Amino acid sequence: MPTDTIQSRDISSIIKGEADNYLSRDKITVLAGQNLAIGTVLGKVITGTMATSGTKVGTGDGTCTSVTGGKNSKVGTYKITCIQAITHGGVFEVTGVNGEHIGTCAITPGAGLTGVFTSDQINFTLTDGSTDFIYGDYFTVAAAAGGGQVQILNLTGVNGTQIACGILGPYAVDASASGENTIAYTSGGTYEIMPGDTIIGNTGGATGRVIAITLTSGAWADGDAAGTITFDGLTGTFQSETLTVLGNSNVATIGGASSATAAADVAGVMYARQCQFVDDYLVWPTGATAAQKATAKAELALLGIIERDQA
Repeated sequence: MPTDTIQSRDISSIIKGEADNYLSRDKITVLAGQNLAIGTVLGKVITGTMATSGTKVGTGDGTCTSVTGGKNSKVGTYKITCIQAITHGGVFEVTGVNGEHIGTCAITPGAGLTGVFTSDQINFTLTDGSTDFIYGDYFTVAAAAGGGQVQILNLTGVNGTQIACGILGPYAVDASASGENTIAYTSGGTYEIMPGDTIIGNTGGATGRVIAITLTSGAWADGDAAGTITFDGLTGTFQSETLTVLGNSNVATIGGASSATAAADVAGVMYARQCQFVDDYLVWPTGATAAQKATAKAELALLGIIERDQA
């Protein structure tokens, strides 16, 4: 295998052919918190949060709790229907979002006893109540749609990210941090700080470029403006000090170190269909086995993303 570093990698070493007019590519949103290199094998957030308990319709007052999804969960509503009434028990059919049969779950007969159901789509526990279930009682469990963001293939995911959907490129995407910071200020004025200004700490010498500024009280003209400064390009560490801007000293007072803003989703591009790749430079999740890689490649092949030799 060729020696590789992320820094030296370019898309021509990975993608060896694609459809005309960039039809192999899709715009994507990379999930916040990741720094992805070119060639990363991606999965997409298809399903979102699944309700943690079922909503009951009917006579019985038992419960459906501990609900979780599985690797093949789908968006929509699952139904758990009593098909056989039993004193302090019951047998329930589990149907999928399209009405398809998934399996059955039986509550062990006995006051307060349970039945546990597991599958690759939905898992839950049914518990007997004081009033018995009757035929036709049912629970519904809603599985919301995901946001459609992508991330590095998640081998243990249950929201769609465990299914390979494309390869990142032609550019790397860093969504690991916003690079922005915020800091509160008081005693602002009479110079009014503006976006694009560079703020300088008069004591420690830290600097940052202003992106946005809010005014929550006071007025710049009166020297008592207060609010929040959002900035990027931080060098050094701000402390309890005053700020200088464009040669204007003591423009505002800050109380201490700035706070980094949360990472955010970032736009990018992936190869989503009809292209050829070389495996040598693909980026896989840590610990991916040969079998897991083979499964992902088969999923890519269904999209027309085909492996070829290095040549």
